[in-house]
Amino acid sequence: MKLQQLKALMRTNILYVNPSATNQSRKKGKTGKKLIRGVLSSYIFSGIIFLVVYVGIMFMIDFSKFPGYFTYYMALFGLIGFSQAMSAIFNVFFESRDLENYLSMPFRQGEVFLSKFLVVGLTIVPFLLPLAVVFFLAAWRSGQMILVAILSSLLLFVAFVLLLFGLCSLFIFGLTQTKLFARHKKTFTTGMLVLSMVVSIGGILLINFSQTNTSYSGEFVDKTALAPFMPFFYAVTAPFSAAGLLSVLGLVVCLVIIFFILRKSIVPKLYQSVNDTPQEGRNKKRKRKENQNLVQLMRGYNIQLIKNPNLVMQMLSSSLIMPIVFFITFMTTGDFSFKGLSLQFFGVFFVVGIFVAGMTINQTSFVSSIISLDRENFLFIRSLPLSFKSYMRIKFWFACTVQIIITGVVGLLAGLVFRLPFLLLLSMMAGVILGTILISLHFFIRDYQLLNLTWNNISELFTRGSGNFALVFWIFGVMILGGIVIAAYVAAVMFQINPWLLNGGVFLLIAVISSLYLKNKQTYFWNKLSD
Repeated sequence: MKLQQLKALMRTNILYVNPSATNQSRKKGKTGKKLIRGVLSSYIFSGIIFLVVYVGIMFMIDFSKFPGYFTYYMALFGLIGFSQAMSAIFNVFFESRDLENYLSMPFRQGEVFLSKFLVVGLTIVPFLLPLAVVFFLAAWRSGQMILVAILSSLLLFVAFVLLLFGLCSLFIFGLTQTKLFARHKKTFTTGMLVLSMVVSIGGILLINFSQTNTSYSGEFVDKTALAPFMPFFYAVTAPFSAAGLLSVLGLVVCLVIIFFILRKSIVPKLYQSVNDTPQEGRNKKRKRKENQNLVQLMRGYNIQLIKNPNLVMQMLSSSLIMPIVFFITFMTTGDFSFKGLSLQFFGVFFVVGIFVAGMTINQTSFVSSIISLDRENFLFIRSLPLSFKSYMRIKFWFACTVQIIITGVVGLLAGLVFRLPFLLLLSMMAGVILGTILISLHFFIRDYQLLNLTWNNISELFTRGSGNFALVFWIFGVMILGGIVIAAYVAAVMFQINPWLLNGGVFLLIAVISSLYLKNKQTYFWNKLSD
């Protein structure tokens, strides 16, 4: 195998790992080596950010004495790495659609796949770098010489990366070789990308909920140790003990078994499973349902529009990142429980629901690009003898319903995490629905005003208008404004102002503002659309 050929293949595949980052670099005029360096620098920067955020906290913990914290961080970064690995594998192996291009080139199939595997592995590492620090601190503070600690931590870090990557590969490529995946490739790809996000978020929530049993050592409170990660703890803190040696042996055996299965059962069929489109899928015609009205037809059409796996992953990740960061921050800094709050806070949580919608919906959400997703179909549909206003209303309510579901799930999780009483949870969910409708209308109209029917990459739709600056301004604007309004509302409740007068006044103000806003949009947007 020629090293230069492998490097060339890796440089090509790096551009597929994160299409959004690649497109952003291209927009800045970068090409060739500068483009590759630009994409790589974004991953290096991510790794530095992760280190800066976590290393300061990690140095305060003696991981050799607190296995709970050791295994907690392993699980946390393992879930983050799992999500990143799934996304990278799908982008590099499935979304690139480049395997046929290599047939006429002087590359062996093994070289092509090795380059893809290496690129995926390299893109996982920046998100797992804090674990290398955890391993080093655990080894060093257990009494090992600093050079031995560095060597053992690096070896265990490599083992963990390989284990995570191997398990991800077995899961994904094993599934892709089934007949069910071959028949429903697009649906499965979308579902698995969403699943990776759900597993990551759900896993982090589950980890925090499970840390109810604590053990004490001095004044510092340890978390509950997670058994699946204890072999790494024994291997790094006491590598020459019986438990340490058995753990190292177990890790080696697991890696050998995983990569033996990959080598013998997965890799030989990889080209076919990645590149093959079943003949039955090609000849299969979509079944048409009879006696459908316009609303049903448009609903089916819009569902097809949002089935693209990259679209779903990018839009969900962009929409959910801030709420997730908030939840994780609160859960890792203390036990927040609002189960003892009275109904005096009914209005407060209604307003909280509106701002949850504001944090979840932005220019990267489904409703913000639903019109532009039509591409050339938009002009075709507009030329039909149909009411354009009706078509746009159907499209808006479809996208708005999707956003209500997404934001509703976020609001419901927030209510469960913070143990809201049932009536306060209902109030917050009502605020979520109202906020979603109002904010969705704003971004739907924005999509129409900045209509782009010739986009090549979904990130082009995200950066319309003022680009990323507008996105950052919106997110932090909502956070700051929300913090001020909610803090003022809570202060008013704490000052024991008559709750009927206070909450009634706030609800009246919200109703007036919402009515004026909707009337304005009706006059200056909906009424100007042709019937």
